[in-house]
Amino acid sequence: MQSFNKKTGRYIGRYKNYDVYSNEIVRISEENKEDINKKLPGEITFNYGPSAGGLEESVNFNIITPGERINSVRVDSSFKRRNIKILNDSVDSALLKVERINGYHSASNSICFLLAVENALNIENGESNNKRIIEIELERIRSNLHVIKCLAESAGFSIPEKQLSYLIEDVSRIISTVFKHRYFFGANYINDVNGNFNNLNESILKIKNEFMVIYQDLLTSKIFMDRLQENGTVRDMNSTGPAARASGYNYDARLDSSSLYYESYKIFTGSSGDVFSRFMVRSDEVFSSIELIENTEIKENESKNKYDLNKSGTGYARIESPQGDLFYHVDIKDGRINDILMVSPSYLNIKLFEKAMPGNIFTDFFFVWESFGIWISEKEVNFI
Repeated sequence: MQSFNKKTGRYIGRYKNYDVYSNEIVRISEENKEDINKKLPGEITFNYGPSAGGLEESVNFNIITPGERINSVRVDSSFKRRNIKILNDSVDSALLKVERINGYHSASNSICFLLAVENALNIENGESNNKRIIEIELERIRSNLHVIKCLAESAGFSIPEKQLSYLIEDVSRIISTVFKHRYFFGANYINDVNGNFNNLNESILKIKNEFMVIYQDLLTSKIFMDRLQENGTVRDMNSTGPAARASGYNYDARLDSSSLYYESYKIFTGSSGDVFSRFMVRSDEVFSSIELIENTEIKENESKNKYDLNKSGTGYARIESPQGDLFYHVDIKDGRINDILMVSPSYLNIKLFEKAMPGNIFTDFFFVWESFGIWISEKEVNFI
């Protein structure tokens, strides 16, 4: 694995003994673990998880509390750890595994991996650029709707929760119609996207109009707003995605990464850094993603290019997945994966959650956790 001794650009995250920045990969020593059992007099340790109601994935929370107030929380995501055999695989075989790391973010993972491969093999991302943008923005719409749905569920708002679930299903059906699979499986290949984009704008406009009604209803609910405002506040320059933008940081790989070319994009930021601000950023991005899809021109190619993949090279790619910076670094030898590194935005988002939770009470817990959109399945991946 190629490594550097400088730390330049903003911090993206960590994989094993590598820290990844927007411009560099830095080899470091193993992370020092804090003593999560260290308590003050009168405090107790409360474990929630790894399998419990309200949790979509296996994860354990080690909570230190004197009673109602949470003083400290540590996330143990090791229960979801998976070894994925990918070394010495061909690019085709590796892609089948990468796109299944997390079905909800299959497009982001497969596209970022392929962009890294193309970078390694000097293949230009030209013909497929706009199709890939549409893919990722459709995935962003569904992912953000999912987070907002989870916030409504945490508040016990069953009607908007069901409305948002219905809307998420509609988006999944649009994706299935365009790409022949609701999780984009089989849609991506080297500089190529298999999809039928006819009538997409008409379908996506319906999602925009329906979400606008739900969104405005949530904004007018004082009960819902009270649960979000000044809850889970955190501002940290080492943040990513909607959580960073909700704290006023203009962090977005759509603006500063060369892996995908976005002709124009308007960034939305908040300032309070709380659950409400993260909710607002994600809602705004549902509308902005729809606008991006409507304004992105697609040119269908008559012929499919064939590429010689039996070559060697090292490459990387960084894109803005729905939860923030997603990074892939690959080393290819004679057409096979010699080494691979993936950094998920969930790494930083877990760190942010741990910083945001102290000072809040137990009834705030799910609002804060859901607002970061963390996926343990992405974070706990070990390529072997």
